[in-house]
Amino acid sequence: MNVRQRIATTGACLVLAAGSALASAPLASASSGSADALSCSARGIQGSGGHYGSAITCYGGSFTGVIDCRRFDTGYVYRHFGNRAPSGGTSTVWCDLDAGVINAYGTPS
Repeated sequence: MNVRQRIATTGACLVLAAGSALASAPLASASSGSADALSCSARGIQGSGGHYGSAITCYGGSFTGVIDCRRFDTGYVYRHFGNRAPSGGTSTVWCDLDAGVINAYGTPS
């Protein structure tokens, strides 16, 4: 296994570990005093093609799932938006291939 493959494998393991941590902690996307306050949780997911993503479920109003992704090779960070979902629904969001989720949350829509 060459150095690039080891770095990519280590990065993938770290992203999966971070995704597991995200899944166990509830996320909030609005301040507690706001009328648009959401109570959200995120679960890390992996697609068949090797894509990483997050399934975000929120209560408190309709929302859109949002994830911040980091490329394994360059470290570039970018944001993807998921589908709009009703309260109690799930918004699924995916990173590009060769990138992992570093943050996941819901935003009121």
